[in-house]
Amino acid sequence: MIDLHCHILPGLDDGAESLEEAVEMARIAEGEGIEKIAATPHLFRDNFVHEDLSIINERRRELSRALEAKKIQVEILGGAEVHISHNLIDEIRKNRSYLVLNRSSYMFVEFPSEHVFSGVKELFFELMSEGIMPIIAHPERNLVFARNPSFLYELVQMGALTQANSGSFSGIYGNEVEEAVFRFLELNLIHFIGSDGHNRRSLAPRLSKAVKRAEVVLGKREAKALVADNPKAVLEDREIPYLPEALNPAERERKFKFNIPGIFKVKNKM
Repeated sequence: MIDLHCHILPGLDDGAESLEEAVEMARIAEGEGIEKIAATPHLFRDNFVHEDLSIINERRRELSRALEAKKIQVEILGGAEVHISHNLIDEIRKNRSYLVLNRSSYMFVEFPSEHVFSGVKELFFELMSEGIMPIIAHPERNLVFARNPSFLYELVQMGALTQANSGSFSGIYGNEVEEAVFRFLELNLIHFIGSDGHNRRSLAPRLSKAVKRAEVVLGKREAKALVADNPKAVLEDREIPYLPEALNPAERERKFKFNIPGIFKVKNKM
């Protein structure tokens, strides 16, 4: 498996606090069957602003050397979780290689948890005009998307992709987030599952449990694609192979009387 979203680099954000913790996170990931991790520190959010982004590569090389010394077979690749900002396009033109995933054309975009600003469609159009494919990080944790999945559907129809957090499938962010992630999954609005790992305890880099729960909705092969085939394509800068047609939430609710409790009845049989 590949973990496309993890805050494993020490001392850059609210993720790993030390090199020792980062090594332990990688050890946990290896035990999960994760072979590659994209290290994605927060950028342009709160205090996570670095004057020289080359520090990201320095920390990544330091961690890679430590893992090699410990014989932990997990490859650490580059990336970032890029917070929406007013000067994002300028930052991309200046620091593109640090912001995208493994020097590809894919980039994580993070929204505030409680709102989505009104110009997001225009911004996504600008990103795509710059050759950037936006991947919306954990949309299930955003209040606007969770309560209005049609808005997320519109962005996916534009060409955006989305990544759900593995912990969302277990309810660690609360019931509303758990309901939202299964709703999005049924609507084919999730393209990747990442750990969003921040530490070796409650937010460790684990994927297998979430994949098992996604299998109930999608099937085994399709769920595995969210942590294998699709992230592999991103790291190799290819089109993702598993891209089912997104379902319009409004039409599905009208035609099929979509209800979340039914999903949880199936999920809780596991």
